[in-house]
Amino acid sequence: MTARLTAFLLASALTLGACSGEAVQTETPPRLVQLGEVESLSGQTSHEFVGQVEARLTVDMAFQVGGQLAELPLTEGQRIMAGDRVAQLDLEDFRRAEREARVQLQQARNDLDRQRTLHERGIASQAALDNAQTQYDLRAVALETARRNLGYATLEAPFDALVSRRLVDNYTIVSPGQPVVRIQDVGELRVSIPVSEDMIATFDRSNLRSLQATFSFLPGRTFDLEPRELVSEPDAASRTYRAIAALPADLPANILPGMTASVSAEFERTGNAPETVRVPVAAVAERPDGTRVVWVFDEASGTVTPRAVETDGLSGAHVILTGGVEPGTRIVTAGVSSLYDGMPVRPLSESEPLDLPR
Repeated sequence: MTARLTAFLLASALTLGACSGEAVQTETPPRLVQLGEVESLSGQTSHEFVGQVEARLTVDMAFQVGGQLAELPLTEGQRIMAGDRVAQLDLEDFRRAEREARVQLQQARNDLDRQRTLHERGIASQAALDNAQTQYDLRAVALETARRNLGYATLEAPFDALVSRRLVDNYTIVSPGQPVVRIQDVGELRVSIPVSEDMIATFDRSNLRSLQATFSFLPGRTFDLEPRELVSEPDAASRTYRAIAALPADLPANILPGMTASVSAEFERTGNAPETVRVPVAAVAERPDGTRVVWVFDEASGTVTPRAVETDGLSGAHVILTGGVEPGTRIVTAGVSSLYDGMPVRPLSESEPLDLPR
């Protein structure tokens, strides 16, 4: 009996040992993924910018002559009309120079008349008459210069303006060309928009469908912008160009130069521009080498494969793509960081929760 039990136990042990040496094959279930389709932008593309409000014209006003500043009645933030006095130098020296030039001109005229009479009588030579004429002409020019300098001693506003800054104090001795006050033409406020070189190369004004500005202190309000000009020289630091657009005249708030505006632009895609599509932000993954991919679902095999894409900025919660995928392509739209090439997946139905990696 003992021998039989021993033989049975030995046979059982050999059987268990043989079974434990075989690898247990288990099949990994497909991962549940959320799918979506690549959306076409129907020939349009949207871009967001941060712009800055600017005056139509900013001028640092300066005297063309030097002297002591006698009047600077303006205050910063004051609005002035065209022709209003901006500043004035002490006029005494200029008036004295004008009187002196007038007296010298009168003396030269008298001398010319005398030389002309003597020449007609044959007493004075032609050279003497010519010299008198030259002196008279020089005195006339001197009087014109003195009167011009007297006029230059007063600065008047060339247009309706906003005084943005006083650059010197009253009674200061100023030199010719030294700015004394800065004024801005705010009859038309404009927004300066930085534009990248690829947009300059791809789009032009005929492609623009809409251009709007919003301000953080005016929630819910949008303002249509009118394109004005494009600065063709790039900024030395950012290498961006500047597009200038005008704000409407009937602004509901005291918007001033220097304020920040959010600008949105919609462009029509032309035949030369790349076809643009959009995908959710969560659908785009960035690889260590810097390339960006989306994960395309193959319905026949039930697997996903990465597809390199070219991005062109954000539009709300979406990424704009200019290459790599076609409209209607089914891609994974969430949890893309845990996927690998050829990974089996199963589309998530609306009744199933999405199993995102932690």
